[in-house]
Amino acid sequence: MRLLLQRYLAAQFIMPLVVSTIFFICFLLTFELFRLTELLVTRDISLWFTAGLIANLALTFIPLSLPIAVFFSTIYCLNRLSSDSEYIAMRAGGLTKERILLPFLLVASLLSVSVYHLNQNLIPQSNKEFKRKVNYLTSSGLLAGIKAGQFFTLIPGLTLFATTSTKYGRNLEEVFLQIKDVKTKDERAIFAARGELVFERDPSSLVEKLTLTLFDGNIIGQNDKKEIEKIIFAKYIFPVSQSQFKDRFSVKETMLSSKELEVVLGMSFEEAEKVYKFNKKEYFNARYEFWNRKNGALVVFVFCFLGFTLGITGTRGKSKNAGFIGIMCLILYYGLFFSLVSLANKGTIPVQLAVFFPATALAGLGVYFYRKLDWQS
Repeated sequence: MRLLLQRYLAAQFIMPLVVSTIFFICFLLTFELFRLTELLVTRDISLWFTAGLIANLALTFIPLSLPIAVFFSTIYCLNRLSSDSEYIAMRAGGLTKERILLPFLLVASLLSVSVYHLNQNLIPQSNKEFKRKVNYLTSSGLLAGIKAGQFFTLIPGLTLFATTSTKYGRNLEEVFLQIKDVKTKDERAIFAARGELVFERDPSSLVEKLTLTLFDGNIIGQNDKKEIEKIIFAKYIFPVSQSQFKDRFSVKETMLSSKELEVVLGMSFEEAEKVYKFNKKEYFNARYEFWNRKNGALVVFVFCFLGFTLGITGTRGKSKNAGFIGIMCLILYYGLFFSLVSLANKGTIPVQLAVFFPATALAGLGVYFYRKLDWQS
């Protein structure tokens, strides 16, 4: 009978958990897709490519969405059981609060293990794949927009026209370029008999570079004295600004597996700079990322435990404010978390303390509420 009740509790918990997890992932996806909209609508890409991009992005949101989903799902489930007096009936039937808590903790434990293993290799690989696809859209994907007899204006400050173009614009003939400096407002016009687009990618950092090589042409512009001058060239290499291809959606440390991050922990900044080309910010982020991946699994378990206590105590007695208390707990946790991470970034406190202390404080709060529970709660 008790086993049947525990299965019932787990079943009541899982469905809200699935729905809320999907909701929070979609909620986070909405903001990122707004940032990607311009890239997606201005490129000639397949539906399959777009679906893969969204899937890679959604996978990276699981460690962030799952703890919050577990927290509110646990509150919702216990809220309903308590409001319908099912919780009191189970306690009156001889079930202890530990027995009622057990199925929730079992589900949370499975989720914690899943998050831990996802963070080891799968999510870093998904981050790397997402970066590769975004780089394709922002650099090599631009080539698809270069068509013969049409003005190409996808790169700010640059207008390109060619009477003849091979597939993806790699070989051009009768090329016209108008270049406008965004800062100085200076303009240049370049005419060339032909041109070649050279695309390169750094295999380690996935940074991509696009270079336009022009042959047999001339450059018309103004010199320092505002006089019109004309320069004739046989070969001219025009590097397309790397700022156009700067990846705003992924960073280096999130693409490293946990084993690689562990190696970074044993390096000095100078070694990390040489091996991974990290700057100081990225070096700190790598150490933060390593410990935060472990904390992600712990937070799932802690949020479930705290949600269990709030779901009962918040719906019994004079005040029914479980939702409000839950939101305040989230604000407390993330406010404390990011404040301590900021201090760790300045070197004031260790990274481990900044990452694990908020979860420990939240667990202590859960123990406080849990000890107040009795059969009347």
